[in-house]
Amino acid sequence: MKQLIASALAVMGSCGISASAAPSWFSDLSTTVPGKHQGIATQKLHYSLSWKGQLQAGHVTFVFGAKGSTNDIIAAQCYGGSQGFAAKLFPYQFDMSGKINRTNLLPISMHCNETDREETQVTTVQYSPSKVAVKEISRPHDTGKDEIKNINFAFSPVFDAFSVMLLIRSHELATGDTITQVIHPFKSPYLAKITVLGREKITGKDAIKLNVQMTKIMKDLSLKPYKKMKTSTLWISDDEDRIPLELRVDAFIGDVRMTLTEQRPL
Repeated sequence: MKQLIASALAVMGSCGISASAAPSWFSDLSTTVPGKHQGIATQKLHYSLSWKGQLQAGHVTFVFGAKGSTNDIIAAQCYGGSQGFAAKLFPYQFDMSGKINRTNLLPISMHCNETDREETQVTTVQYSPSKVAVKEISRPHDTGKDEIKNINFAFSPVFDAFSVMLLIRSHELATGDTITQVIHPFKSPYLAKITVLGREKITGKDAIKLNVQMTKIMKDLSLKPYKKMKTSTLWISDDEDRIPLELRVDAFIGDVRMTLTEQRPL
């Protein structure tokens, strides 16, 4: 269940290394400058998680413009977990908060608490102009003893799960457009490539259909296939809101879907 939710979340400038050391995929990166589409309204979005849209497995809620937002910062939250039969097999709960620069949509910080059957994990990420600094504290339930890891990723700019959603929706998104960026949603970086497939209706609403491909970035900046997520398709509303309507992920655990169930202004 943790991987089901992580797969779903992972999908919604300048470099901190010298040009001579830049990886070959660096030339594929898109501009980090946000597009002209208006900023997202303050709102709460509720989603259901399921296998093949049939077996209810969990729930996820996003909040944009949460407490802590200012003229310069967008505060965002995300929380949820497994439920029903899935919770009995894979108990998992999480809550995540982040701060984003309102002008350039780059992340400032992210904090996440996760609890499953085996452990509780607290991850804090700080984003700077030169690197991403991660502190991960794991507490196994059987020992109660903290295990601490500090991880640095010397690359910039990097987006997180919240900021990359805002960046994508800000652009024109004409059919065939491609956005390629480095994202660092938790403790590991990925190269995300988003391609606009066209317009169509889903759940009765006009939508922009996007293909999402993710590749793991290793310590030496080489790329490795992300086997936990084979393919991913995301539909966002084709209106002023441009919010995610549905995400379908062909993951290692099967067909995972995240579907909007409620949109509420705050």
